[in-house]
Amino acid sequence: MNSLPLEAITADLVIKHINHLPRPSGIVSELLRCLDDQNATAGELAKVIVRDQAMVARLLRIANSPFYGLRGRVESIPNAIAVLGQRAVLGLATASAFCGAFETVAAGDFNIQIYSRHSLASALCSRGLARRMGISEGSAFVAGLLHDIGLLMFASAFPGHMAAVASYRQEHGCARHEAELAVAGMDHGQIGGILGKRWYFPAAICDAIANHHRPDEVDCSELACAVHLGDALAHAMDLANDPQEAVPKISERCWRKADLAWRDSQEIFAEVEQEFAVLSQALLN
Repeated sequence: MNSLPLEAITADLVIKHINHLPRPSGIVSELLRCLDDQNATAGELAKVIVRDQAMVARLLRIANSPFYGLRGRVESIPNAIAVLGQRAVLGLATASAFCGAFETVAAGDFNIQIYSRHSLASALCSRGLARRMGISEGSAFVAGLLHDIGLLMFASAFPGHMAAVASYRQEHGCARHEAELAVAGMDHGQIGGILGKRWYFPAAICDAIANHHRPDEVDCSELACAVHLGDALAHAMDLANDPQEAVPKISERCWRKADLAWRDSQEIFAEVEQEFAVLSQALLN
């Protein structure tokens, strides 16, 4: 059996193999531009969304669900933006664009359904935290949604590393990102940050993706802290139905920065559980 150490994963190696993943569609780039542009109008957002009729159908189905309790039927994207808010619709549109985009990614025991469910739960938890921290809910939702995108790169381009990471975790009883650093020299957050930059995601979102597992090692932003905590809360809720679920250690620095009371976390759990049921049905089935 070949026991030679695996090649360390570097930024250059990630970029070399980036075509193993489908590139986000042009509509994703435009949605993220709207997110990053404080002057983007509701009309501009609507023009982007209506180019994808499948997305329109999903968004209208969500807007008309009993969860939102809206008076009257929402029949157009401008109407949905008016009643739900521009940032909320932008986040839902981004989720619609990404959910299902990587269904063909598979390697070893990597499960795309578990990945997608955890990503959506993390997006909702991150947004709930952002609301209480007074930072951009839209950015937190999108960053939470995309925080584990580096795992897709591991699964598609580096299956040997992924298998070695699983073995290392079993032997050492450590967190996934710690095993990735030991085996590959880079964790999935850092890989995701490289992908985000290559795909022209907003800089703040790239930073949050890259640092969500190491907020104490860098001078991370409040957004990165929200995503770090949102990821942990999502793992604690286990809406992904992951048989190997493990809640990561929470950064005390991020917890202090968020300044949350126990009641806040319980309210977030309740909010996320209700909305997740609606969004997962519309976006993941």
